[in-house]
Amino acid sequence: MKRTLSLLLTAALLLSCAGLLSGCGKEETVTLRVYCEGDLIRSSLMDEFSKETGILVEYTTGNSTLENGMNLTEDEEDATDSAAFSSGVSPELTEEELAALEAEEAWEALSLYDRLQQRYSDYEEALAQAEADGAETESVTLEEPVYDVVFTSGDVIEQLIEAGLVQTLDYSKLSNADAINEEYQNCDYDPGGVYSVTTLWQMMGLLWNADYIDAQITSWNTLWAEEYAGQILMPSDLRDAMAVALTSLGYSVNTENGDELAEAWALLNQQSALVQDYTAAEGFSKMTEGTAWLTPAYSGDALNMMSDNTALSFAVPVEGTWRISYGYCVVEDTSYSEEALKFINYMCQVENLAKNAIYCKYSVTSDEALEKMDSSWRNNPLAYPDESVIEGTELLSFNGSDTWTEYVTQWAELLESKAAGTAEEPDGSEETETTSEAESEASDS
Repeated sequence: MKRTLSLLLTAALLLSCAGLLSGCGKEETVTLRVYCEGDLIRSSLMDEFSKETGILVEYTTGNSTLENGMNLTEDEEDATDSAAFSSGVSPELTEEELAALEAEEAWEALSLYDRLQQRYSDYEEALAQAEADGAETESVTLEEPVYDVVFTSGDVIEQLIEAGLVQTLDYSKLSNADAINEEYQNCDYDPGGVYSVTTLWQMMGLLWNADYIDAQITSWNTLWAEEYAGQILMPSDLRDAMAVALTSLGYSVNTENGDELAEAWALLNQQSALVQDYTAAEGFSKMTEGTAWLTPAYSGDALNMMSDNTALSFAVPVEGTWRISYGYCVVEDTSYSEEALKFINYMCQVENLAKNAIYCKYSVTSDEALEKMDSSWRNNPLAYPDESVIEGTELLSFNGSDTWTEYVTQWAELLESKAAGTAEEPDGSEETETTSEAESEASDS
């Protein structure tokens, strides 16, 4: 269900207009459409930005990351609509209303890439139809993009860059971006930060419920342990799931080697019978409520879950980990590039970087911002671990290799079969051997 928080500060703007008298009525009021993968931007910062600049903000959150419950409650009307659509029948809804709900559900299922790409597909389709009808093609126009600013993960940013869906940034208008640490100004997916400003990061680890698992978890291979069958959650995102398997095998999470990817894929298939569910946002409630015991989780998401359930523990396995980062981009062809840059620059003020990182419990990419935080948070080892923990860890990037794309359809089929309760049992002897060997290696190290 669409979660759009429109921060239209009417009262504040009316007061501003009163001060400007007739001049206010002659100027366009800009509404900047900001999309974020998860609720990672503090609403009060957007309020303050609007008060300071007069630019309104329409904030839309996606569900690629674990949504932590902050500002994400659906209103009663949305809940009613969702229930009506799920049931498929309702005497209170017309066919047109049901069709509209179906279209909304389909839109919500699209990735950010597909949402930004959709207008190009629609344009090409309309152009082809006009040519087929013998109509004037000049009348066919490309619609405005659905968002002006997007805040998403580095692997998605790389995909958007390759597709030409985001524009190069004018750093003469991003003076506050200097506060970002040099490492994050030059990520592999965007060398030199030409298209993105990276402000947050997380590392992947294992989260478990100590009320049910009394052992210290030290290895990714625990996710293949039969003793936890039915209590294991895995990411529904193929990129993260494959990264777990690749890391457990000692391979790069960004490998494009076909043999290594095939080996990781075999591990995921082997594991499927042990997995309770493949989740995104819903994994948050399953872990905090204790209906699942063990899951891979990024550190910021883990901190959010641990704040709701003190029985949860988090650790980075001995085989190592990787990081994922998040950055701002300006969408190609937006009519509000100037306003978008103002928004990003405002969010990159050192104080705002610090406030936002504390809000979402993700790690900030700026040492200057870190110094603005209370020492209890600045010294939190989950958010800011010792350098030895993350030294040499990779940033997750987009894998667009031909080998990788072979698994996209197969992954969808695996998720579908799991949902239907038909996932194949793994070869028991092979699984036991692999697990026992891995546990032995972990204990030796």
